[in-house]
Formats: sequence, C-alpha cells, structure tokens
Amino acid sequence: MSVPPRKPAKNAAPEMTGAYEQARHAQSSQRICVEHAIADSKNWRPLQRWTGRREDLPETIQAIGSLVSDRAAAR
Repeated sequence: MSVPPRKPAKNAAPEMTGAYEQARHAQSSQRICVEHAIADSKNWRPLQRWTGRREDLPETIQAIGSLVSDRAAAR
C-alpha cells in the first residue's frame, strides 16, 4: 500500500494539479479492488464472529478470499 499523493498548493501550476489528479485516480483505481474484496469477505458469516482456533484463521481467510475471487471472475 502506498500513501496518497500530496495535494498541490492552491497557487500551483495547472500541470501540477493535473499530475496530482492523475496520480490520485491511479491510486484509487488500484485501491478499490482491495476495498471491495475486504467488504465482500466481511459478508461471509464465518468471519463475522470467529470462534475457531486462532491458528486456523489465516487458512479460512485464504479459502474465503479464493471463493470471493472465483465468484467475481464468474460474473
């Protein structure tokens, strides 16, 4: 993950403002996929309240992540 680009000053040149908008759009386009995957995983009942062993949680998250990925690819 990377930090958002710094917003240019109010009196910045139009080229600087344009470059900022392009960088911000590029980052948000990459970030939205991850945010949707996280939101989808929160809808899965087993993850809403995990009562299993702590050691099994990473495998469960990976399995659910692959199911979400398969479901998104089938659309």
